[in-house]
Amino acid sequence: MRSRSLRAMVDWSTFDDLDRQAPGLVAGVASAGMVSAWAAFGSTEQAGEALGRESLLYVASIAKQFTAAAIASLVLDGRVALEDSVRRWLPELKPGWEEVRVHHLVSHTGGLREGNALDVAAGWSVNSHISTSDRVAIIARTEPESPPGTVHRYSNHGYVLLAAVVEQATGTTLGAFARLTLFEPVGMTNPRFLDEAGPAAGSGWVGGSRRVDIRFTCTGDGGLVTTLDDLARWDGWLPRSHLAGLMLAARQILPNGKSAHDAWGISVRRHHGLRIESHGGSIDGYMASFVRFPDPGLSIIVMANTDQLGIDDFGRRARELANTLLGEQLDVTLPPWTETHGIPVV
Repeated sequence: MRSRSLRAMVDWSTFDDLDRQAPGLVAGVASAGMVSAWAAFGSTEQAGEALGRESLLYVASIAKQFTAAAIASLVLDGRVALEDSVRRWLPELKPGWEEVRVHHLVSHTGGLREGNALDVAAGWSVNSHISTSDRVAIIARTEPESPPGTVHRYSNHGYVLLAAVVEQATGTTLGAFARLTLFEPVGMTNPRFLDEAGPAAGSGWVGGSRRVDIRFTCTGDGGLVTTLDDLARWDGWLPRSHLAGLMLAARQILPNGKSAHDAWGISVRRHHGLRIESHGGSIDGYMASFVRFPDPGLSIIVMANTDQLGIDDFGRRARELANTLLGEQLDVTLPPWTETHGIPVV
């Protein structure tokens, strides 16, 4: 499908109610590593500069696939093994972590406890000066609550630990390693993990009205700022890369028969019959969604500098954008992506 015809087909009306003078979002359709169509709805701040395809925004948990890609690179180079105990790299963890392997962290099957309350109690927030090592120290107070490999439970803490594994295996930060082995080879010119110095992301807006500026430098579960164009470049590169065999492989089937659909920072599911490879993210003041449709080779990327829509409404609008674009390629008698968590994709 040519870019010109694709631009003509995109229906942005799902975002038409957004105030152009208030914090909002940038949305794009990517194909073959390029932004084929895009639109911006809103500004960097109240009555500020208009958002655009080069706006540098925080993308929350979309960072997880880049953390996973760093691990995949180390695995393929023989520097880290998926069967390594996490305590091989992080011996400060309690003995209860011994049976948790790197692959368990990658696939959210390590049996880890839900960590949000623990983080908040320790003082973590968007505005806090907390590093990756600070978060590891918080996690080191805990032990897994269920045997590894039995439960698929989404875990931010697992990906913080993966960032720390990268640091231990390479002797450098996740940000420096990702820049040299991922961003620069792919041709991504703007992204950075927050453990490296660089241009600040645009401010986030809680409820669309209260400004927040990210001060933490913790990485792994988040910690990435980037642009629409650079995510499009990544989108075109990854499926054809040496990492695809690990990161986009069939997902593990658990003892209960369900798929550990979210692994390598990418959830593999179906949307009205079509395979999707996706992830979303949210934090105070920011939201993001990145959904790849391998067949027909299109991706939907939405990045917001406000959380005013809420997770459900934000996701609904991303789905509407995909639905209007894909049209007859979707089998609407089959469920949308919100209802296919855990269903094996063959």
